[in-house]
Amino acid sequence: MKKTTGFYQGRVAPFIWGFITALILLIVAVVVSYFYKSGPLDLVTEDRLNPVSQDISTKQKEIIKKVIVRDPLPEKHVNYKRIDTARLWSGVESNTQIEFKQGKEASFERMQPGSYTFDFNVKLNSPKPVSDLKGLSNVNPLIVNIVPDLSDLLMASKVSGFYYKLYEIKAKRVQQYLTRLNAIPDKHNYYDCETILEMKHPKSGRKVLLIQSDMDVVSDGSDGDRMPEYDKYIAESTNYQPFTSYGWRKKTSTPNPLLKRWENKLSDEKKNIANTTRSSQKAAIEQNISKLKREIVDMKARSFLIARADPFIVIPSWMRSYKEQNDYAPSVGDYVAVIHKGGVYPAIIGDTGPTWKIGEASLRLAKTLNPKATSYSRPVSDLKVSYLIFPGTASKPDAPNLKEWGMKIKGFLNEIGGLGEGYSLHNWESYFQ
Repeated sequence: MKKTTGFYQGRVAPFIWGFITALILLIVAVVVSYFYKSGPLDLVTEDRLNPVSQDISTKQKEIIKKVIVRDPLPEKHVNYKRIDTARLWSGVESNTQIEFKQGKEASFERMQPGSYTFDFNVKLNSPKPVSDLKGLSNVNPLIVNIVPDLSDLLMASKVSGFYYKLYEIKAKRVQQYLTRLNAIPDKHNYYDCETILEMKHPKSGRKVLLIQSDMDVVSDGSDGDRMPEYDKYIAESTNYQPFTSYGWRKKTSTPNPLLKRWENKLSDEKKNIANTTRSSQKAAIEQNISKLKREIVDMKARSFLIARADPFIVIPSWMRSYKEQNDYAPSVGDYVAVIHKGGVYPAIIGDTGPTWKIGEASLRLAKTLNPKATSYSRPVSDLKVSYLIFPGTASKPDAPNLKEWGMKIKGFLNEIGGLGEGYSLHNWESYFQ
C-alpha cells in the first residue's frame, strides 16, 4: 500500500517555499527602489555621519545650477578712453590710448578721413657710440692683444658719420613702418651696432673703418662656372637671391644653375599679365617682368660670389654712395679682417643689403665662427664681432682666390702694426681646387 504524508498529501511544503521566495523578492525590490531614490548607501551614510560634507555637496549642486547673468546690453553709445600696454615679441614696449566717441552713420563715417585714425608717439634712445679702448675691450676683450697698435689707431680716430647716419635711417624706418602699420625692426636688430670708427695709423697712414657689431647670415649668390648645381634648401629660403654686388664676367658656357628657374618666373608673369584686367596689378607685373629680364641678362653674362663657399660681408647699400665724399667710405670689393674671440678671418665686402641693418656675413664665414649657423640662425647675437675694413683697397672683380685675399689682408694688417703674438690670420681652403 502507498504511504501518504498528511491531509494535503505533500502539497504544504512547496507552498511554503514559494511564499518565502516571493517575500524575499519583494523585500529586495523595496530596498533597490529606496537606494535608487536616495543615492548609494556609502554616500548617504557618509552624508549622515558628516553634515559638513553634505552641506558642501549641496552648495556644489547649487553652483552648477546657478545661471550666469550677463551685463545688460547698452541702450546708447558711451564715450570712453582706455590705455593698453604690452611687451611685443620684438622686445619693444607698446602703449596705446584709444578714444571712442559718438560719430554719425557708418555710411558717412566710412568716407571721412578723420573717423578712423592712428597717432603714434615713438620714443627711441639713440645709443652712445664707443670711442675708446676701454669701450672696445668691453665687447671684444681680446682685440687689444690681437691688434697691439689699436691704442695708437684710436689716438687720432673719430666716430664716423656713418654711425650717426645708420641710426638716423633706423629711426626713420621705424616711423615710416609704424605710419603704414608694417612690421617694425625688433629691438635686437635696431641696436645692432656698437660703434663705427674712422682710424688712421700714425706711421703708415693706412686707413681703417672699424665696425663693432653682431653677425647675421646671408646665403645669396651663384656661379655656374664654379658650382653648376645649387643647394635646394638654400636657394628656396625666404630671401635668397642668386646675385651679389660683387661679380665678374663669366668664363665658361656652363649656365647659371638658377637661370632656368628665373626664366620660368618670367614665363609665369607673362601669363599673369595676359589674364589681368586691373591696372594697378598690371603695372606691378610689368615692373616685375622688366626686373626679371634684367636679372636674366645679368645671370647669362656674369658670375657671382657663393655665400656657402666664399667668405664675405655685407654693408648697407647707402654707404658706398659716399665714396666721393668720405675717404673712409667702404666699397664692394674692399678687403676686411673679421675678428671674433681669438680668430682673425680674411674676407671682402661682397654685397650690399638693407639700409637699416649692419653686421651680415656669408654662410661660410658664419659657420666658421659658429658651426650651428644656418640661413635662418645667426652665429653671433652679441655685439662682439669687430670688422676692420680697409677702404679703397678693392681689386678688379674676379673669381675668388682665397690665398691671394689672405696675403693682401695680411699686408694691410702689417701696415697697422700686425697681429699680436700668438695670433695668425685664418687660412681658407678653396672648395673648387
